[in-house]
Amino acid sequence: ALILAGAGSGKTRVLTTRIAWLIQTGQLSPQGVLAVTFTNKAAKEMLTRLSAMLPINVRGMWIGTFHGLCNRMLRAHHRDAGLPATFQILDSADQLGAIKRLLKANSIDDERFPPRNVQLFINSSKESGLRAKDVEVNDDYNRKFVELYSMYDAQCNREGVCDFSELLLRCYELLQRNEILRQHYQGRFRHILVDEFQDTNKLQYAWLKQLAGGPGGAGNAIFAVGDDDQSIYAFRGANVGNMADF
Repeated sequence: ALILAGAGSGKTRVLTTRIAWLIQTGQLSPQGVLAVTFTNKAAKEMLTRLSAMLPINVRGMWIGTFHGLCNRMLRAHHRDAGLPATFQILDSADQLGAIKRLLKANSIDDERFPPRNVQLFINSSKESGLRAKDVEVNDDYNRKFVELYSMYDAQCNREGVCDFSELLLRCYELLQRNEILRQHYQGRFRHILVDEFQDTNKLQYAWLKQLAGGPGGAGNAIFAVGDDDQSIYAFRGANVGNMADF
C-alpha cells in the first residue's frame, strides 16, 4: 500500500496507528515490525507515541532511520559483513578528512580533484548501489575518480570504518549474497512500514525490496506513506520515481 498525503496531514500518525493496530489484533509481535523513517527525531516520536498507545516495551523494536537500522544489522553480523566488531562510523566531515588524507598520501593534485567532488562522486555511486568496479568510465578524468573511489574503499577497509552510504550499501550486499540471513529477516519482518517514501534513493528502495521478498519470496507487506510534491532530498539522490515503480 502507498498512501499519498500532503505535509502536516498526519502521515507519521498513520504509520504509528497501523503498527499499534497490528500488534493489538495479534497479527504481529513488536519484534516483527520494521519501520523506517528519515530522521532520528521522527523515529523517537514514533516510539514515544507507540508506548503511549500500547502497554508494551518499545525498546529494541526495529524502528529507526535507514542508516540506523543498517548499522544495527551490520553490528549483529559484522563477521559476515567483513567488518570489525567495533567498526567506527564516519560522518560527512570525517569522510572528507579521510579523502584529503588519501589524496595527500598518494600525491594527487587536490585542485584538479577537489576532495568535495571526490566525496560527492563516491557517495552518489554508493547510493546508486555501485562499487568502483561497477561504475561506468567514460573518459580519463572520470577514470581517475573511479580509481580514487577504489583506493578510498581499500583505505576504509584497512581502518575498519564505514561512512553513511557504506552502511546501506554493505548491508544491502550482505543480504544479497547471504541467503540464510536474508530469509531470516524476511521471515521476521512480515510488515515493513516506510515514512516519507518520496525521499528514498535507489539503494534504499533495493534494500527494502530485499527484505520484502517479492514475487515467489516471502511477499511481506510493505506499507509506505509519502508526498510526491515534497521530495526534499532530491539533491541527495532521492528518487521520486521510486513512487511510480512501487
